[in-house]
Amino acid sequence: MTTPGFGAFSSAVARAMSEVRSQHCQPPLYRPAETQRGSIRCTRCRGLLTFTVSAVDGRTSGRCSSAGCIKWTD
Repeated sequence: MTTPGFGAFSSAVARAMSEVRSQHCQPPLYRPAETQRGSIRCTRCRGLLTFTVSAVDGRTSGRCSSAGCIKWTD
């Protein structure tokens, strides 16, 4: 069972991951030539979200600077 709050949180993570991947994981390899680190505006609170995209396999991770906001590792 999910709650509306969980749905809102989940979609913010999905939007952030999608934004990072669209910028750094282009076809045909779907991974950058070099590991990328950077920051964007958080899709949930508009704070600072730092991310990493691996050159090895294209996996991403990110974390917002605001307490209790989004973070992910795939």
